[in-house]
Amino acid sequence: MLLLTSTSDQVLLDNSAAGSIQAHASYMDNNAGTITPGRQNTPTITGIVTGTVLVASPGSGVQRNVKEIIIHNESPTATNIVDAVHTDGTNRHDLIRCTLLPEETLILDGEGRWTHYTADGAVKSQTNLVSYNSSTAAQGAGFASDTYLTGSFILFPTAPKVGTKFKLKFDVSKTAAGTATPIITVRLGTAGSTADTARNTFTFSAGTAATDVGTFEVDCVFRAVGASAVLQGRCALTSQATTGISSLLKTQQSTSGSFDSTTAGLGIGVSVNGGASAAWTVQLVDAELVNTA
Repeated sequence: MLLLTSTSDQVLLDNSAAGSIQAHASYMDNNAGTITPGRQNTPTITGIVTGTVLVASPGSGVQRNVKEIIIHNESPTATNIVDAVHTDGTNRHDLIRCTLLPEETLILDGEGRWTHYTADGAVKSQTNLVSYNSSTAAQGAGFASDTYLTGSFILFPTAPKVGTKFKLKFDVSKTAAGTATPIITVRLGTAGSTADTARNTFTFSAGTAATDVGTFEVDCVFRAVGASAVLQGRCALTSQATTGISSLLKTQQSTSGSFDSTTAGLGIGVSVNGGASAAWTVQLVDAELVNTA
């Protein structure tokens, strides 16, 4: 059970990503032995919002027993991170933090248990430590300037820990145009765009005026976390040996400077810069975030 026993007590919801969240709560009020049922349907929450009231404060002398809370991500495409919070008017304490994939649901039952459900209504495995994103739609021809790679962005379901890994694989086909230096950048932030901060940068040797097909593989791991987090990264390119995408360098390493990895709504993704005149096409993007729980 979850009790609200003063006129300052509330249950709140913070959500850390754009999208659309619906919430319902059912409760029983005890007023000197008189039991009265109640419920609250919260208006749909759109965008990033802090402090939405899921269960309002009881009246003076009333004890409110929260019997059920249902939090549903109704978006068919957007992932959201939700935090259920209990406040006494002064202190805010997180009850649970959960990443809801499209159309997933988080439910608090009458026994005080939180359960995470998939879009199909099945209980989600608590041992699922991997988050995914991908894109199979053609991107380009383009990438002559720094361009965020669709399908690469993943939100951290919880703050990363030492050993949390980000892995990305994407293919590139190149025309004879463009002989600049390819640059792959790992970015962390809340926007999922080139506005996010570059943490690992991989600069390859200049391309040549030849057509080519290749695959980039990015692997990053947290060596430290918290206020002084460090991300260690490696990027490997498989392509023609000396012509096309890159004329010589095929593997790059990068160590980030220190940064705060506890930011709410933090995500990780990649931008790609093929350089001036590049005419690259990306057909497949496959990203995963491992060891997050």
